[in-house]
Amino acid sequence: MIPRPTTLLQAARRLAAELDRETSLARTGAVADLATAAAAKRAAFADFSEICTARGTIGRLTDNERDAVRALLAAADENALVLDAVRTTLDDMAGKLRAALRSVADPGTYGPSSRRTRHVLAAHVDASA
Repeated sequence: MIPRPTTLLQAARRLAAELDRETSLARTGAVADLATAAAAKRAAFADFSEICTARGTIGRLTDNERDAVRALLAAADENALVLDAVRTTLDDMAGKLRAALRSVADPGTYGPSSRRTRHVLAAHVDASA
């Protein structure tokens, strides 16, 4: 278990590290591990937010804090870009899968004796596919 940060510097560094970890997993295609990484990121963000709120205005940062916040912002930007690309790829794959399922779900419009029968879909594909 990672100890909770007590300073803005620690919280910013921890959140940046969690963002980098999630970004790395997303880049390598480890989609199954993303839920765990997202939970860790949420916890780190909650700690960062709590420390920021307790501290009040952040107008006066030390040089180390300023560098950590800059690194955090860069990590957040990179994370958003990579996760958006993953979402787009998964949406595209889901659309292709739905189309493929629709094409195989259609048993045709002819019965066993080659007579026309009414058209009935063999399967139903919805948005959860």
